[in-house]
Amino acid sequence: MSSMAGARQFSEFLEQWPAHQGGLKRAYVQLMAWAEVLPGAQVSFLARPGVSHSLRFDLAPRPSGRQRPVFFLVDVVDDGGERFLSVCFYEDEITDPRDLGNAIPQGLFQETGYCFDLEDDDPGFLAYLRQRLGEAHAAARGV
Repeated sequence: MSSMAGARQFSEFLEQWPAHQGGLKRAYVQLMAWAEVLPGAQVSFLARPGVSHSLRFDLAPRPSGRQRPVFFLVDVVDDGGERFLSVCFYEDEITDPRDLGNAIPQGLFQETGYCFDLEDDDPGFLAYLRQRLGEAHAAARGV
C-alpha cells in the first residue's frame, strides 16, 4: 500500500465487509494479491464513500513515456446494500476472447476502460481476470 493511512483505511474497509458477501471479499483480496506480486506493481487505496472504494495499481518506476496513472483497478461498488466488483483495464491493453466485459467510453481517467463486473468468487471468472491482469501488466511495461 502506498501509504500507512491508505493501508489503515484498507484494513478498516475489509473489517466492515458484509459477512454474507464473504466470497466477494475473498475475490477482492485474491485480485489484489495477484497484482501485488507483479514486477514493479504499486498499489494505492482510494476510499470514496457512497461512490466506490478503489484498489489502483500503477508501475514504479513508471516506464518512460507512460502517462496512464494505472494499469489495473478494482472498484468495490455498493449497490443498495449489495456489493460488486468492477475490475477495469484500458481497453487497448487487454483482450476479451469470451466477450465478458464492457467498454466504458471515457470511463478510465478519460480514456476507454474495459470493465468486468464480479458478484462472487467464481473461480473460472477469476482465472479469466488473472489472464487479463497479466496482459495489462505486460502492456503497461511495454513488453
